[in-house]
Amino acid sequence: MDEFGTDAVGAATLGGMDVRPNPFAARGGVALRPDLLAAGYDDRDLRTMLRRGVWVRIRRGAYVESVVWEAMDDEGRHLLLCRAVQAVLAPPAVLSHSSAAVALGLPVWGVDLSVVHVTRPARGQGRREAGVVHHVATLPAQHLRVVDGLRLTSPARTVLDLARTFGFEPGVVTADAALHRSLVSRQQLLELHLACGDWPGARVAGRVVEFADGLAESVGESRTRVLFLVEGLPKPRLQVRIWRGPVLLGRVDLYVDEACTVVEFDGRMKYRIEPGDDPRKAADVLWAEKLREDDIRGEGHEFARVTWPDLDRPAATAQRLRVVFDRGRLLRRGWPA
Repeated sequence: MDEFGTDAVGAATLGGMDVRPNPFAARGGVALRPDLLAAGYDDRDLRTMLRRGVWVRIRRGAYVESVVWEAMDDEGRHLLLCRAVQAVLAPPAVLSHSSAAVALGLPVWGVDLSVVHVTRPARGQGRREAGVVHHVATLPAQHLRVVDGLRLTSPARTVLDLARTFGFEPGVVTADAALHRSLVSRQQLLELHLACGDWPGARVAGRVVEFADGLAESVGESRTRVLFLVEGLPKPRLQVRIWRGPVLLGRVDLYVDEACTVVEFDGRMKYRIEPGDDPRKAADVLWAEKLREDDIRGEGHEFARVTWPDLDRPAATAQRLRVVFDRGRLLRRGWPA
């Protein structure tokens, strides 16, 4: 190779440095085949980079650097898929449903993130094609947003569309988060639901709007609330402060007043050790959590924890909680447990 030669994949170089523009920069990490060609790559280069594992094809004609793709969680990968889809999707089609939720930074649960959802204001029926679900519905200007270069439905429209399509529990997860992060108000959700009251799935969406609570701080807390509702458990209050005189012992996820019982969702995130952390950190956190629980119990409260596996066996979890609640009711009456 001379000073202005070609590297192993046909790259124009200067002094051993690739001088071609980065084809992945313009679309937030995604490059389409025309982007690669414009940057000086040809189809032989593309095949070589795929074979070597430097790039990965995420859908027909769309590519991402492997190191970027492998570092992403499911939501991050879905967002890259959304960018790839929108790059070839002509307006007025916009990202919607779970795809708009991810683009808005909202959590989703119980939906397939390998599929991108879009909505267009056209006649006819929706369809699913090449990993994209095309919905057909009206799209007033007030229902649209542009976020980080992506065209998508507004937070309120996104919450309702997601609830209408995927059901009550997925809808609650996203609605709780949208309220908690002040992306929407309850009034906005109510008004939009009234305006779209004859759409398919509107009844489920209405139940979601009625039940949603911005005090829920995580997917786990939202799903725990749904478990309480579905299994007929007493309605809890959220983010309740527990005191010993003037001393705050803690703020708990859920509290059942009639049973004097704290219910905490424990997703193990608080015990996670990051690279470089002191290995004793998890043990210290666990010990502090135990002392906190002991202090709360010492003030006459029962205590129960719900974990991710518990949410997948709701009937058994509800029965376990009922036993705890019965014990708490005895404490409240001053009887020995």
